[in-house]
Amino acid sequence: MARYLTPSKIALLALVELYTDAAVPTSSTIPILSFVLKQLLPSADRKSQPAAPATLQSLPFVLEPQAFETLLAAYPAANGLPGRTLWDHFLKKLWEIDSLDALHVFFERRVHLLAKPHEEARRDADMGIPPPSQSMIILSRTSPCGSFVRRAMVEFERLRFNDVVALWMGFAKWRQDTRLYWMRRNGGGLSKWAGDNALLNGQLEWGVEETEMLQLVAYGSTSIDEAGEELISTDDIEKVLEFQVEQMQSK
Repeated sequence: MARYLTPSKIALLALVELYTDAAVPTSSTIPILSFVLKQLLPSADRKSQPAAPATLQSLPFVLEPQAFETLLAAYPAANGLPGRTLWDHFLKKLWEIDSLDALHVFFERRVHLLAKPHEEARRDADMGIPPPSQSMIILSRTSPCGSFVRRAMVEFERLRFNDVVALWMGFAKWRQDTRLYWMRRNGGGLSKWAGDNALLNGQLEWGVEETEMLQLVAYGSTSIDEAGEELISTDDIEKVLEFQVEQMQSK
């Protein structure tokens, strides 16, 4: 079981980035920030949830892709293409993570969402490095969103290689329900390895059987459906226990 990072936390990081990109229109800013903060901070409204949820996935802090779709599909993106919603922009960020290497790059880029310490900003100015674009929203390192980004980066750096592979496979499995929609909206093929650039290129260069062998060697499986269950972390379990204690105390 993962210590902290899960596929849904990767998606939450992508949602935070969507906000910092200034792609979120004013009308949807409060709902989206409220959704993010509900996952990061203790919330009194958890007491209003059913006393005996059927599954972990029914709890508000264990997110499935449908939770993000419900939030984002109703809002058009600021300065976006006609007919495209925030859900489309969000899925683009998810499906751009198309390899194990891309997952590393994704976490490395999180630092750009954070305000630089004063000394570092001054050194950049002295060296002629331009500040971030004024159209981008920069997160304070001590804000709830900034603290979440910093912790996610630290936790990813602590992962062993096999844990990173498990996280990648869990993420690929987690987003599978959005695959058909994403491919239809972007004119892509429905290759078995859509979303994994390394294997997709392998199919084109070596053939199906050889690519299946590569997937078996690299990931220990020839099917996303057989991927390990890296959907719940110890952090989530702690929240479940807190939730259950709140339910007992409210009776």
